[in-house]
Amino acid sequence: MAGTPPQSFLNGGQPPFRRPASVISPRRKTRVTRAVEDGLRQWNGGHPVRAPRQPSPEGGLLPGDVRRRLQNPILTVHPPMMRQMRFTASMWLTFVRLMQLFSMVVLWYSQRAWDVIRRRDSVERRARRARALVEWMGGSIIKLGQQAAMRIDLLPYAYSLELSKMLDSSPPFPAEYAIQRIEGFLGKPLHDVFDRFDPKPIGSASVACVYQAYLKSGERVAIKVRRPHIGEEFVADLKGLTIVMKFLELLTVIRPGTSANFLSDYSGMLLDELDFFKEARSNELFRRQVRKDLKHVSAPRVYFEYSCGDILVTEFVSGVWLRELLVAVEQKDYEALELLRQQDIDPKVIARRLLRANQFGIYENLLFHADPHPSNVVVQPGNILTFIDFGACGAYTAKERNNWKQLAYYHDKGDVGRMVQAAMAMMEPLPPVNIDEVAKRLEVIFWDDLYAYKSKHVEWWERTSAKIWIRFLALAREYGLPMTLNTLRMVRSSLLYETIAARLYPTIDAFKEYRIYAKSAGKRAKKRVQGRARKLLFGGLKDASYLNIEQILEMGNRLMYLSQRQLDIQPYRFSMLLSKATYAITAAVQAFGWVTMATVAGTVFVTVRGLLYTPGYRLSEVNLWRTGASLFSMFPFQMILLVILIAVMRRIMFRFFDPDLRDNASGLT
Repeated sequence: MAGTPPQSFLNGGQPPFRRPASVISPRRKTRVTRAVEDGLRQWNGGHPVRAPRQPSPEGGLLPGDVRRRLQNPILTVHPPMMRQMRFTASMWLTFVRLMQLFSMVVLWYSQRAWDVIRRRDSVERRARRARALVEWMGGSIIKLGQQAAMRIDLLPYAYSLELSKMLDSSPPFPAEYAIQRIEGFLGKPLHDVFDRFDPKPIGSASVACVYQAYLKSGERVAIKVRRPHIGEEFVADLKGLTIVMKFLELLTVIRPGTSANFLSDYSGMLLDELDFFKEARSNELFRRQVRKDLKHVSAPRVYFEYSCGDILVTEFVSGVWLRELLVAVEQKDYEALELLRQQDIDPKVIARRLLRANQFGIYENLLFHADPHPSNVVVQPGNILTFIDFGACGAYTAKERNNWKQLAYYHDKGDVGRMVQAAMAMMEPLPPVNIDEVAKRLEVIFWDDLYAYKSKHVEWWERTSAKIWIRFLALAREYGLPMTLNTLRMVRSSLLYETIAARLYPTIDAFKEYRIYAKSAGKRAKKRVQGRARKLLFGGLKDASYLNIEQILEMGNRLMYLSQRQLDIQPYRFSMLLSKATYAITAAVQAFGWVTMATVAGTVFVTVRGLLYTPGYRLSEVNLWRTGASLFSMFPFQMILLVILIAVMRRIMFRFFDPDLRDNASGLT
């Protein structure tokens, strides 16, 4: 056929009428090959002609040697995202840390007893002493104390306030370790990446040391390196704390089952502080979103190519620390304030933007900075706030955000009843408590706050939500109401944001600032809704839109089912009584088992002691039943039995005095 090249060429064969290969020189072979390619290109209309791929003798598309190379087991590696940060602690280290914690507790109680004798005991003095002891212990205990400051639902507010004042400072570790770790991760000498590196740390905390350096490109960076073996210390502290909490539950000093969520949240908070990869991600996401919607709030750039799980390299941020601005305002240092004014730094504007950053983080952003103390915020010219240290961040679900929005909305409307409903929804699922009694107590708290807010003669702290949240969390402690970790982080961060803002600008009104924020948030929501409406009206329904329609139909079906279920539920439920009786029987059986084990252990102990220390005491003459019965007349054994009896009775009483849970579907008790 005309225009078709010879099949022998297409199949990779040799061209006809060629000389023997031994006669053709390499130069001539090259010229012939080029001439053949030019001819094939002309036959194909100027396009190159490719010979069809020869099938692999083993089958498949690739030759056998290529397939064998790709199947080399050396190349079978785990992707980096599968590597998880894990720390382990030996039993010896756990024991040492537990003894240190025990000695700290003993010292605290002995000093408190001395204060009681001198009639100088108070919550404030106990809190200050606790902070002093934690700082004296140092190391990871400081971080434990800082994390405990966030548990306002478990600790009195005086303790939370004192523990939040702790300086996260520790002696620096040798710079040689930091250099060795950086070079080990980068796989090259330090001077190949950094033009200059200062071995003197600019910050030395309980978790890491921070150094400054210059990249080859001239950019100034901050390098955060995790302390050696700090992860093992944290795990040892958590193990020791778990042992103590479980022992206190066993003795019913604290309610059984209350430590599970506490320990889970605690371990999550502490280990998050060690994961610099997670901190880098939080930093990046916060920076990207606020640069889009909040023009005067920022975060340093992260250099991911130089960062890993224990090394974090970020842009070096210079400016005025927020703590320095606070000192200038509260001490009325007019010279410093004038210098700041020349740099376009106004304390009142900073106060408003602090509240705006908090509101944006809670209601709109993907995450919020949960530790905005004055040493984590840098103020730059133009009233720009730059947040650093994203080791503690929180995130909200849509349900949680809706609860907070409803609470703020009804506070503005003065509807205390709806405020109580929104506050109760934050703590769901509720434990077995008297819900009506808790609701009445909450109403009193919200009414007091509303009266103060509406008054024209109030103190600066009454214009914030500090008073309402302190009393709310005290009520949660009294009734044992659960609080999620994100809620606690939000409450603590809001207290910090609003308190700092009020110190910078005493007449600021946090609730008025929320209304201003709501207007700007509404404008952003308006743009999003209008954009989606334009796509729907002018772009038509896309295939993905039918998924939303299907979800709406399923929601309608689900709503009908739940409505029918609510009508069918009986108003009274007697299963709780059966559950309580079963629990009492189970506890009694467990107590019998403990008494049996204690009796067996005591019998063995008495028998062994008699054989070792009593002359003429023979094993053949031992009556185990009589020995076991004699234990019940011994005072130490009687005390052990008394402790077991009290513990079991308290467990049963805890359960029997629990009111029946309100049914979530029916709303009935």
